[in-house]
Amino acid sequence: MSNKSVLIKPSLQMRMSFIFLLLLSIIVVVTIYFVQQATFKHASAQLMNHIQTSAAVVQDNVEGRASALDNGMATLAKDFSMKQLIATAKNDQRSLSSAMSNYQSRLGADIYWVLSKDFTPLIEAHSPFENSKQVVPAFSKAALHWFTYQGRNYLMRSTPVRFVETSGHINAWVVMGIDAKKLFTPHLVDLTDMQISLFGGNASVLLGATPEAHFVAGQKQGEIAKTRGLHRLPLNSTSIIYSAFELGTWQGESAFIVLSMDEDDAFLSNESLIGQLIFILLAAAALGLLGATLLSREITKPLKQLIDAARRMRAGENVDSFPSANTREVETLSSAFSDMQLGIQDREAQIHQLAYFDELTHIPNRIQFSNHISDMIRQAPECELIVLMIDVDRFKEINDTLGHDLGDELLIAIAKRLHSHTQNKGFCARLGGDEYAWVGLQEANTRPQDVAQNLLSVFEQPFKIENLVLDVDCSMGIALYPQHASSLQGLMQCADIAMYSCKDQHNPFALYNDALNKHSVVRLSLMSQLKGALGEGQLELHYQPKLTIASDKIETLECLIRWFHPEHGFVPPDDFIPLAEQTGAIRHVTQWALRTACEQVKRWRDKNICFSVAVNISAIDLVDLSLPASIESLLNEFDLPPSALTMEVTESAVMGDPENALKALNLLRDMGVTLSIDDFGTGYSSMAQLKKMPVDELKIDKAFVLALATNQEDRVMVKTLVSLAQNLGLTTVAEGVEDLETLEFLREVGCTKAQGYYMTKALRADELISWYEMFTEQGLASCSQ
Repeated sequence: MSNKSVLIKPSLQMRMSFIFLLLLSIIVVVTIYFVQQATFKHASAQLMNHIQTSAAVVQDNVEGRASALDNGMATLAKDFSMKQLIATAKNDQRSLSSAMSNYQSRLGADIYWVLSKDFTPLIEAHSPFENSKQVVPAFSKAALHWFTYQGRNYLMRSTPVRFVETSGHINAWVVMGIDAKKLFTPHLVDLTDMQISLFGGNASVLLGATPEAHFVAGQKQGEIAKTRGLHRLPLNSTSIIYSAFELGTWQGESAFIVLSMDEDDAFLSNESLIGQLIFILLAAAALGLLGATLLSREITKPLKQLIDAARRMRAGENVDSFPSANTREVETLSSAFSDMQLGIQDREAQIHQLAYFDELTHIPNRIQFSNHISDMIRQAPECELIVLMIDVDRFKEINDTLGHDLGDELLIAIAKRLHSHTQNKGFCARLGGDEYAWVGLQEANTRPQDVAQNLLSVFEQPFKIENLVLDVDCSMGIALYPQHASSLQGLMQCADIAMYSCKDQHNPFALYNDALNKHSVVRLSLMSQLKGALGEGQLELHYQPKLTIASDKIETLECLIRWFHPEHGFVPPDDFIPLAEQTGAIRHVTQWALRTACEQVKRWRDKNICFSVAVNISAIDLVDLSLPASIESLLNEFDLPPSALTMEVTESAVMGDPENALKALNLLRDMGVTLSIDDFGTGYSSMAQLKKMPVDELKIDKAFVLALATNQEDRVMVKTLVSLAQNLGLTTVAEGVEDLETLEFLREVGCTKAQGYYMTKALRADELISWYEMFTEQGLASCSQ
């Protein structure tokens, strides 16, 4: 995951806080909405009740003033002195006017009339008004009557005056009115907490109003709803809430009062409640968010610790403790991380074991050995080290003969001995296969050869593997730091070269020197040039005669390969034949030798010189079951009898793969080809194995022949071998015959043939013919020349 994506993605704590905040916001908004709706409805209902109550108060107040005026006017109409003054009003208006003024003052009326029975004024206090005959009797009815006189509006009442109370005849009318302005006083505003306006004529005429009423004459009177219920009306810079109620009549139509108040004041308590509610919810949301943050932090804290632990584990650090938590999920996750850490440790231990220890022997392997040398050099560059490369001799034969399981047990046993022997005295490892290695500091006055000799003691005692006692030898190559190489690779290469050089020389150990290295480089170069050399004619066959001792005749030859390199000159067979066997090129060399030998034998036979030629074949050639067919083809190609060829094989070649070797030997024997065991006496073939071999001839190794003239033990050995071969019906060839005494001894013991420098060294074909012609003429006398 890139850092950019990490920065873009919110953390778990942020996500949890955001979700909590979103939920709280939704709860707050929904709560405020429903509470606002409910409180508005409730506040509206309360406001409506308040207006209705206020309307009732206004109506009671107005009706109370009208009732008080009615009672006072009734008393006036029954007053005998007033009746007398009304009756004599035409003659004494002043007295009647004075009495009415007193009543007007006592009843709180603002205007009055005293009318005759035909509705003409009896006193001239006020001018008469129109339609008095219809209006005045209506004023006496039990209702509220509003009347406009001279631009002012009055609450009007009237009462008839009867001089005889029991008479049905009306003698006069008394009419009084109260100014509407005096009815809608600030006191009513205090009682109702509302502004009051009185309208008549379908709200076209403002009859009266409290001093600070919202409506003034002509202002939006046409927009006023004249029904009960709450109405909203924008007025000036504010909005008012009002409701209308009927209150009497004016000019024959209904008059009504409008009770109003500012909308802000009307719903002040509701808005205050909503405000308090919002504050409470916001406070609760803030506390909830704070709690969510703390909770998410508590949850994510161990997760962050686990993330830190995972990063440390990814970096290869060993994490000992993991965070504990009070939640089951985090505890489970922490436990899983702990198990994963243990699993990683186990796997790392397994990987370390597999990477740095040999799986079979459980001692350090090549990688750990290399690291150990590198560490020693890095920590103390001035130190002096001894590196030993150890290879078990003939392990392949042991492995093939006894099986891989026993071979593995032998490797384990060797590893245990080496590890036990070198404990606290250097570092031992198995490099692979049958190769081991040891490295240690070179101590003063201690030769590397002494160290190798000491390590050889590990192999002095035989190894017992499942009731089998095995004597095992080894080859050791020694390299020194810094004398031979200053790097790990150089040391290993030098020790390896030294080890293979001692194998070639059959020494138990060898100390590296530059000559070995150059030699190895030349051998590697020769190995790659060998195939080309065959085609370019750099290889030649030389022929060494075998003397038939009984007749002193030369009838058979052994052909030997000689390589004349254009750069390196003569290359001994021991330098390139083993490499050819290792690389598999020996098959090409063998085929070339067989063909060349057959060609030469054919040429000689065409000259009536009938030699039988022996060709050496390797273990690789022997197990190649196509070899018999190939030889048969060559014999047919050059028209040669099978007896013209002798195949020489070593004991070790047969013992490497006895089953296939015997098959190939039997095929060749059946073809009529003579078979010879080369270097007999130096191998490990048993008498039983020798009995099974379909061979015709034993070649006694020159190691037993070279000192035959002077060494009694060699005499006994050769005599025994010849006797053994005779008893088995085999002929014998003694190699390495270099003097007449040896030849005479061989003749004495019955050896069949002799081969060696006493007769001649291996010669080219033309040289051999010259030598053969001289030998034919002079016999053995020519050999001493």
